[in-house]
Amino acid sequence: MSETQQAIAIYDDRPFFETALRHGLRFAIISRAKIEAIDAEAPKGLVQIADAFGSKYLRPELETARKRIVNLASLYLLETSKGDLDIAAKLIRDNTFLTLSRGGSGLLKTLHAMPEYALLGREQKSPVEEFLEVWSLKDKPSEYRNLLAHRQQNALEIEAALWFARSMDLTQAELQEDDAEASGVIRSGILKLLIGDGDAPIENQVEFAQIIEAIRAQAKSKTKAKKSALFDVEQAKSLLLDVDIPSKFHPLCLQVLDEILKRDLVLILDLKHSLDRLVFELKERYFICAHEMEDTSDYDALVSKEWSKLTKGKTDIDSLLTLLLCVATDVPAKTSLPEKTAKQIVKKVREQGLDVQKANAWIKQTAPHEKQEGLLADWQEFADEAQTYLVDDWDTNYSGALRFLQENCHILKPVKKATP
Repeated sequence: MSETQQAIAIYDDRPFFETALRHGLRFAIISRAKIEAIDAEAPKGLVQIADAFGSKYLRPELETARKRIVNLASLYLLETSKGDLDIAAKLIRDNTFLTLSRGGSGLLKTLHAMPEYALLGREQKSPVEEFLEVWSLKDKPSEYRNLLAHRQQNALEIEAALWFARSMDLTQAELQEDDAEASGVIRSGILKLLIGDGDAPIENQVEFAQIIEAIRAQAKSKTKAKKSALFDVEQAKSLLLDVDIPSKFHPLCLQVLDEILKRDLVLILDLKHSLDRLVFELKERYFICAHEMEDTSDYDALVSKEWSKLTKGKTDIDSLLTLLLCVATDVPAKTSLPEKTAKQIVKKVREQGLDVQKANAWIKQTAPHEKQEGLLADWQEFADEAQTYLVDDWDTNYSGALRFLQENCHILKPVKKATP
């Protein structure tokens, strides 16, 4: 059968089963006896399908069942024959009508079993019956093929990700626990290969920040940049293909490599982006073993030196609100204040007001990006209450204002001198 005839068959508006049946009759591939056998067999199949998805007693259900059974048979014939009408007609001749429809149902069940998303966690799927109910009514071959291609790509990404995970000594349990995206694991594996450390994963955000900082340092050094595969596309491709990565993963790996070099590396080398901002923007694209850190002091010190210098590792909200109060009132920034300084701040707020926006701007400019949203919310809540307590004209001796600050900030009471 010519390619032109195949193309006509595939793009014919009629169900492919009907097209193949007509072709078989025309060229004497299918006999009249076979047509009679189909006519006798079809009602049994209609009742079975109608009963499975609705009711075998209602005429509309039987009409819908007719569409389903023809669509399923058409799907099986088209995918098995690849659009060749001679082959399709012979399949009709050699198989029962119910066998053809079951073949289409089997293709849809296989499609349903394929991964809907390229995730390494346990995928929650809808029941196969629901999938069949929807897809058995679809009569456009392109829809099936598009979804098939998409899910095959998901399966390939998952398989490749598991290969990279094994090379980095990651267990499937670790990946499933974090609901890791396959692309992130692949991207992490390739990045680690490019920097010469492909046997280990990215342990945490501190290491990820260190990798980014090291890449920036390499870019500044012409000698190091010349030796690094990160800065030479052909060298990077050669390195990637020289590793024992299975050949079926090569196109996917080269695609991910291209994304790293053309997107991520461009961002990393743009010095207008702070290290903190880069980690925040890029970390979701990579698999990092420990996204959440109980102690963030090391990370804060690495990505925001001013923040680390002023907070001195303090992370409790009282210390941070004290610091922000100082910023908002132009007082030297401290995480704790003597009571005397606190009184001076109250007096200053009553005379000049509390510059809430100044502290907001400072948070956005200085605080590590991951802390900013929570810190802005805490500061706004504090500032709203402070407008009431700190400017209360009835509180002439500042007792109420100081009580408020002692409850929300870190205020040091004066040490009483011991009596001789």
